Amino acid sequence: MTDHNRQSDKELYRALDLNENADQEEIAQQFRRLQLLYQPETLESAADRAYAAQKLAEIEKAYEILGDPARRAIYDGKPAPIVVGHDGEPESLTCANHPDRETLLRCNKCGKPICIACAVRTPVGYRCNQCVREQQNIYFNALGRDNIVALAVGFALTVVVAPIVGSLLGSIGFFGFFIAFIIGSGAGTLVARIIRRAVGNRRGRNLPHWALAGIILGVAPWAFIFLVAGGRAFLMLLLFAGLAIASAFPQLR
Repeated sequence: MTDHNRQSDKELYRALDLNENADQEEIAQQFRRLQLLYQPETLESAADRAYAAQKLAEIEKAYEILGDPARRAIYDGKPAPIVVGHDGEPESLTCANHPDRETLLRCNKCGKPICIACAVRTPVGYRCNQCVREQQNIYFNALGRDNIVALAVGFALTVVVAPIVGSLLGSIGFFGFFIAFIIGSGAGTLVARIIRRAVGNRRGRNLPHWALAGIILGVAPWAFIFLVAGGRAFLMLLLFAGLAIASAFPQLR
């Protein structure tokens, strides 16, 4: 291996603040610690958020290689580890979730044998569903009341805005469709930001669904009223609400 490549290897370890003798468990633990430390969403300053995002990208890039024993061995200039059986052939394992399926794959976090149907491809290699869920849980710090808050705020906002939007856009005529297209997504972004702030920028696995339920509950009675009254207001409101929901939901995840 050339000096240039060796220097690159050392940079990967420096990105994780580890030495080259660290074992895989130490690498995984350090990656999780740094990943939590450099979360841009937790910082107020724009400069701090930009720096944290840059550091997070470096950390994830380093772990993508160092977290995979085979790729780490190649970068360290060592033979890639291959598990072989007594006959000298690659050892065939049985999937932990499907005992009737043979596999050569292992979760690169817990080491559990997994078949291709159970394997989840992540930026840092193949993992089992359980490890992926545990990793996702790190980001979910919502309190028990946050779901209700998201529901209430989503409802309150839309139950007030829906009649105004439906009436105004319906009175404009055909051009109301163009206006709905233009402002619908922006309104969804604004609603998502208000809900996020109401729950203290915390994240929850089910929080987006509660917020979505609140938005729908706020729109539904007015949609029914406009439908009964006739005219374009019903279609305008549906179009506007659909665009707003499509924009807000991904931002709340």
